[in-house]
Amino acid sequence: MSIPAYLVAGFVALIVTYALTHEMQWISRRLGAVTQPGGRHIHAHPIPRMGGLAIFTGVMLGLLCALPIDHPIALVREPRYLVLAVPYKPIAGPLLGLLLGAVAITALGAIDDVRGLPGRLKFPLIYAAAAVPVLFGMTTRFMTNPLDGSVIPLGIIGDVFTAVWLGSMAIAMNEIDGVDGLAAGIAAITAATLLIAAATRVDAAMMIVVAAVAGGALGFLRHNFHPARIFMGDSGSMLLGYLLGAAAVQGLFKTVTALSLIIPLLALAVPILDTGYAIVRRYRNGVSIFLPDRGHLHHRLLDRGLSQRQTVLVLYLLSALLGLGGLAVAGINRTPSLVLLAGIVLALVVLAWRLGLLRARPRPAGMSDPPGEPVAGTTSTD
Repeated sequence: MSIPAYLVAGFVALIVTYALTHEMQWISRRLGAVTQPGGRHIHAHPIPRMGGLAIFTGVMLGLLCALPIDHPIALVREPRYLVLAVPYKPIAGPLLGLLLGAVAITALGAIDDVRGLPGRLKFPLIYAAAAVPVLFGMTTRFMTNPLDGSVIPLGIIGDVFTAVWLGSMAIAMNEIDGVDGLAAGIAAITAATLLIAAATRVDAAMMIVVAAVAGGALGFLRHNFHPARIFMGDSGSMLLGYLLGAAAVQGLFKTVTALSLIIPLLALAVPILDTGYAIVRRYRNGVSIFLPDRGHLHHRLLDRGLSQRQTVLVLYLLSALLGLGGLAVAGINRTPSLVLLAGIVLALVVLAWRLGLLRARPRPAGMSDPPGEPVAGTTSTD
């Protein structure tokens, strides 16, 4: 009997995160990391917001347990004993940089959850933390020309791209963390998509990372789905975005082609597009791009009359749809993916019609965006 390393990572992250999240409610209240209702926030009573530290602990323990494992764990039956054989090796430099960057970005998020940081300081620090894995060799060194297969060296451009990608994914996941269970659910769906992509390439390191993310996200989701008892805060949302971005880079590290870029871009399309639109929207409104507002996709769905649970389910379906589309376009399990993709498209259209999303509806009275104000401790509505 053999046990793959990615199952170890996912199981440890799931159990530890689930167990610690309840304790983080008490710790968050003691530290004053509590999100009050009102303004852009849609919850009705104060809720602690440092659940991200539980996610961090679970995911890191999962990674530390699984990354050194060289081959699947073997359970060997001897005449009088059961022997658990665990082959291991030192953690590679780029993966060590990934872990150190995770520590840095989680610490930054935790400080923001407790004390609050201005956007002009916080966002440069996010990109600085995202550059840590690059210093350890996790970077995109080349691009394969999809037309003739020739290799195009990227040099320092690849380093800059990697740091910007990791930091931007951390910010994007933080931006969509505005409805109970949304960020955790989308992180789990994205991780599942990337796990399928990594399995087809037999990329063990990427499989371990995304399995740990999925385990941590699912373990936290039990406490965070509506009605939420705790929020993940910036420490959790930025960590999940960073790790998913890093998993994509780890996959691209071996083969960077146009099609290989499709999968992570579509899998992460919901947070990417929502954040991109938020930047454009704030710029056109003449306010700072760092200033939180109430114009995100989940806000618009809520303003159309959807409940929080309906909103997250619609966005879950959209995220799964885009992820399956990326797998289908890239040729991974093409026929089954296309069949499932067609079924999800049909279900999504029917659901959207039943919920009234395809029919124009006037904006409800009293739901206009309030004047933008920085909210201490988080850039999201949670």
